[in-house]
Amino acid sequence: MSEAMDLAQIIADWRGDAAVLRRRGDARSAAMLEQCATQAAGAAEEWLLWLSEGDAMVRAGKSAEWLRARFEAWRRDGHAKQSGRFTRLYRAAIIPRRADTTSATRRGRDAARSLERAS
Repeated sequence: MSEAMDLAQIIADWRGDAAVLRRRGDARSAAMLEQCATQAAGAAEEWLLWLSEGDAMVRAGKSAEWLRARFEAWRRDGHAKQSGRFTRLYRAAIIPRRADTTSATRRGRDAARSLERAS
């Protein structure tokens, strides 16, 4: 195979193949192929999901400038792309997640209160 296959396209092809199998009366094979496609899509969700620049900023807690400084390198590696003239998209798997310190603090306080009550 001379061209790299896109995972999203492979999963879509599997779903299409399953529909063909079902039309030909092979419901068991169709169901199995659909299950494989669903499991692969679920396991690869972070790889398949593209985030807008705004969503990537929120997820990472970083500025547009920080993302744009990395855009070209990520684009070369297949993790970023441009849609239209101004829209930049980033693969979710490449965008770091900001630490959720608010929730962690709340959970820590709740745990401490529970221990105080138990004593």
